[in-house]
Amino acid sequence: MAREYPADRSAGRQRWSTPLLGIGVLVVASVWLLRVRLVAGLSPVFLVGVAGGLVTVSVPVGWAVSRVDEPITFATAVTLARGAALAVFAGFLSIGLPTGRAMWLPAVLFAIAAGLDTVDGAIARATDSVSELGGRLDTEMDGLTVLFGTALVVATDLVPSVFLLVGLARYLFVFGCWLRRRRGRPISDLPPSQLRRVLGGLAMATIWLALLPVTGPSVTRPVAVVVLIPFVLNFSRDWLAVSAWG
Repeated sequence: MAREYPADRSAGRQRWSTPLLGIGVLVVASVWLLRVRLVAGLSPVFLVGVAGGLVTVSVPVGWAVSRVDEPITFATAVTLARGAALAVFAGFLSIGLPTGRAMWLPAVLFAIAAGLDTVDGAIARATDSVSELGGRLDTEMDGLTVLFGTALVVATDLVPSVFLLVGLARYLFVFGCWLRRRRGRPISDLPPSQLRRVLGGLAMATIWLALLPVTGPSVTRPVAVVVLIPFVLNFSRDWLAVSAWG
């Protein structure tokens, strides 16, 4: 077994501490800007929600960075910015949807977190900096974007409660795969599918539509049901594919 030297440990800490520090700085700057420009009195409950969101985002980021020794490229930094937007968005999970000048904030923050998914990939391809680290972080941010967004629209009764399955689907899938491996059962490779990405985009679009102040439950609840059905069916098909029916 290779011995880990202090220099190795120091390099490992630096690999994950740098991106986490960057996300933290973006979150603090964003909250300060909101306080100065839009919301004069951000409640302590909101700040607790932001802190919880920051911790939740930091866990998969730290996990990915500690396991893949690759530099943080500009495209990867854009992906990390998605995490900062999600951390601030999480503040609304603790207080609900705001009113007044801040009423558009949840939709704007969600649009940033979801929209940058296209931007970071385009930058990586244009600069020839596609990396394993960037791919892992992108997947984690996609999952958290849908999870946080789904939790908020369900909590505020903008969509049916069953729509929460959309946010939990990836994590239930990952847990199921982990459980099968732990029990010594086989796991097959997940087959490629363009439909998977299309349905993910539709789920994000549905959440964003629900968060817009100009729409209401009479519109967003039936739309959510229409999106939910093929989404769950596709995840069920994926589970059957990787579990080999056994």
